[in-house]
Amino acid sequence: MRCIKFFLFGLIFSFCLSAVMVPLSLENLTGESESVVLGHCIDKRVYQEGKMIWTEYTIQVYEVLKGEKAKEVKVRQPGGEIGEVGIAVSGAVSFGPLEEVLLFLGKEEKGARDLVGWGQGKFQIYYDKKTGKKFAYQQLAGVKFVEKTQKTKPVEKSPSKIELEQLKEQIKVIIKEKQDKKN
Repeated sequence: MRCIKFFLFGLIFSFCLSAVMVPLSLENLTGESESVVLGHCIDKRVYQEGKMIWTEYTIQVYEVLKGEKAKEVKVRQPGGEIGEVGIAVSGAVSFGPLEEVLLFLGKEEKGARDLVGWGQGKFQIYYDKKTGKKFAYQQLAGVKFVEKTQKTKPVEKSPSKIELEQLKEQIKVIIKEKQDKKN
């Protein structure tokens, strides 16, 4: 019965609601982030605060591209499941056990951070056996985008994939250019 409730809930809301966002460029993601980190998801905790359910993921950090050094960070996402009660939030992302990610994170509040640009702030990392290289993949399924200046219908953005080392270099260049402008 519980599965049927979740299926119907998801089916109804997938037709009615979808996250509509202004797309953020890599420059925007980097500039608006307090920190940019690479790591693995090592833990998940679901809790309720008032009527809202939240899921908090612990990311073991192995590289910091921007911000203060940290061994781990907590990432908070709205939604989750406690017992037979579940809340799904369009635009929020989840993390799998040991999933490798590159994250654009906002300021820490209440011991956890939010992703900059919701799902736009998460790149899943995977190893391509054919090329022997790691790639970063931005998962934006179910999210539609509209430009600030456009008055057109929101459109889905195609998934973007980039070689991890290339993405890291682009982020470092953006950070350096911003620092150079300050000086």
